[in-house]
Amino acid sequence: MARAVAMRVRLAFGLAVGGLAGAGLCVPAAAADLRAADDLLANAPEIETTSGWYLRGDIGYVVNDKPKWSDLDFTPVTAATIDDAAVFGIGAGVRLNDWLRVDVTGDYRSRADYGLGPLSGKFSVATALANVYVDFAHWGSVTPYLGGGVGAGYISLADIELLGTDIGDTDGWGVAWALMAGIAISTGPNWQVDVGYRYLNLDGVSLGGGLPDLDQTAHEIRLGARYLID
Repeated sequence: MARAVAMRVRLAFGLAVGGLAGAGLCVPAAAADLRAADDLLANAPEIETTSGWYLRGDIGYVVNDKPKWSDLDFTPVTAATIDDAAVFGIGAGVRLNDWLRVDVTGDYRSRADYGLGPLSGKFSVATALANVYVDFAHWGSVTPYLGGGVGAGYISLADIELLGTDIGDTDGWGVAWALMAGIAISTGPNWQVDVGYRYLNLDGVSLGGGLPDLDQTAHEIRLGARYLID
């Protein structure tokens, strides 16, 4: 009996010592795993984030449609002609979420030669628009989008001549609206290149002086850059 009790005591003592030794081996291993995890986190690349705000600048080529005079009491014998032009724009905006953003833009369209029978002049346009865009799924660094905008449009007719005689200048404001489509290409943490098309419509521009209101549309091929603010 005494011998059996002694054997049980020695067995229990051996198991206890073995358990402590195993625990002692596990502690350094767990500590090593924690240190390795800390090293991975310390060396992980930082994810670049921006505030959502951005600045933009654009240039483009404009195919002008012929201006239309409203409420004319006659049909001009000679069709109107107008040259193409260039457009320059700036703006600022903010991304609201992954698929929606808004901005405000101001654009100037360079002077284009305009003629209507014996009448000729220099036709130029400026617009100020508030715009909203839907950005679709990203394909790598490329994001396609659709957008629309509304605001004010300004038309200037300068150096007007009638049968070769200078008769002055005129200008006026009306409603402007636009539809846009394009792609944005990410070129760095804070930069995107914007390649797009814009259809611009100017309605009811009042030029004063007893002239009828003027409507005009244009098609713009645009190249722009966006700077994403940190």
